[in-house]
Amino acid sequence: MATKKQAPKKDVVHVKFLPKDPLVARRDGLWPLDRAMVYPTAGSGPCGPHAVVVDYNADLDVRFAPARLQRNGSFAGLARLSREKLLADFHFHQVNVWAIVERTLEKIEHIHLLGRAIPWANRDGRLLLLPHAGYSENAFYDRGTGGIHFFYFEGFEGKPVFTCLSHDIITHELGHAVLDGLKPGYNEVSSPETAGFHEYFGDAVAMMASLSTRETAFQVVKDAPEKLDAHNVVSAIASEFGAALRGLPDEDYLRGAWNQRTMESLVGTFEEHDWSEVLTGIYYDLLQYLYRRFYKDNLQRGGETALNKRQGYAMGALMQAATSTAGVMFRAIDYCPPVDLRYADYAEAVLRAQEVAYPVDDLGIRAQLVKLFTARGIPLRKPDEKTRDAIQRALRAESVAETATTPADAYRFLDLHRAVFGIPYEANLAVNAVYRTNKHTPSGYRPPKEHIVEFTWSEDVALEGKRFGALDGTMLPLWCGGTLVFDTNSNFLHRAMVLPTEQRKRELKAYAAYLVEAGELAMAPDINGNGAPSTGHARVRATVANGRVSLCRIAAMRHARGGGEA
Repeated sequence: MATKKQAPKKDVVHVKFLPKDPLVARRDGLWPLDRAMVYPTAGSGPCGPHAVVVDYNADLDVRFAPARLQRNGSFAGLARLSREKLLADFHFHQVNVWAIVERTLEKIEHIHLLGRAIPWANRDGRLLLLPHAGYSENAFYDRGTGGIHFFYFEGFEGKPVFTCLSHDIITHELGHAVLDGLKPGYNEVSSPETAGFHEYFGDAVAMMASLSTRETAFQVVKDAPEKLDAHNVVSAIASEFGAALRGLPDEDYLRGAWNQRTMESLVGTFEEHDWSEVLTGIYYDLLQYLYRRFYKDNLQRGGETALNKRQGYAMGALMQAATSTAGVMFRAIDYCPPVDLRYADYAEAVLRAQEVAYPVDDLGIRAQLVKLFTARGIPLRKPDEKTRDAIQRALRAESVAETATTPADAYRFLDLHRAVFGIPYEANLAVNAVYRTNKHTPSGYRPPKEHIVEFTWSEDVALEGKRFGALDGTMLPLWCGGTLVFDTNSNFLHRAMVLPTEQRKRELKAYAAYLVEAGELAMAPDINGNGAPSTGHARVRATVANGRVSLCRIAAMRHARGGGEA
């Protein structure tokens, strides 16, 4: 007699976390929230399906005692603490980091966004979280350790600033970890646009995660505005950290999403934080557009004009707009090339992924995106329907979902169809990923399940001349590759290719020269091909072996601006 399969046991875990940071808590009343989360593998530390806290301080060489999960699902000792004492408690710090990371990852993996599990770049199952890694004005994700390191420092009037208490910093750094898992090739030193995209993605995750709580959404729209204020607790990213760094309590942000940065203003600029603001601004502009649409619709349906009613309509509209904006901008990641992402590639991916998800553009999102990309100076490519049709005809007898199920099978498939996809015959391909998605939309429409293949190769670019300093006479890899998207019925949906053009070679040389001239690059001795730690304010480590140079970003310096400015 067959026995019924039992579902895995899931425990309810009661957590507390800050929806923003201590500065905003004291100023606006956004104190720690109580939430219940359901997990099959939660435990002390705390730890869960996605992440585990390891509270090790390298400066002190000490590991702090972990927060203990009790049988009733709460963490020991936190319930009795007052607000200020809670902010000073290391066990609360641990629970805060862990709860925010787990909640945010659930939302990113949701069927309305990525519709798939996120892999970590170092192949571990859980992301490590170090809430008190040491004393520094910093926080960073590091692929080498497979973790996010949070530091603390002295702020206004000698009060400590713990980066592990900033919702924005936690989710921004998580954004780096997520993107590194999804697109590890973006960590290669290739262009300021790719580096800027990493910073944008972190800021976008921070804004999305902030608006996942009703309390934060209400703070933004408590006056029920028809249009969001440019500067609010969501668009002002990392309030406490930014104010402490500047020494100006009124300048409560590290970066502002309300910027009007354009591509034209960045000509000759290599600073990735400046580049990130173009896309962060577009993200916020789309959020604004959708908020106005949803708020207007809510008012028309409700017909009430009392402030408390309008506040409810506004809060609902903002949270709906936040979900829709994240869906539009994050779903496109699967349509992007695996290396050297340029903003034109991203714009093309956003528009195509939105078209696949919503063939009928009821909300006018694609038309609005065209306006936003154009206003910021991002060139838009005309859809190449002719090439798409030609690829579909060439593969009409193929069952891609069956013949390209593993990296080895996918390589044979790609090698057989190089001419179809425009892959150079001499390119020695590596298949980086083969995966499927299962995305839905909030409206109930189900886009086709996607079958995606990503592949890369590299070509050597000679660095010759005094401007390359110690790199003169070496060969630097130019990363190339592509992403192919099919549905599970083998219908061809999208192709994103990065080819070894002469323009890309010139741009790579210019970027390498900038890193040398600006003091952003530190040379490491050739010891078994491994680089040593850098000195000074360098953000990139260079290792030369057999005449070939390998450039690696130094995780701890990711958020330092050019010339060492934080």
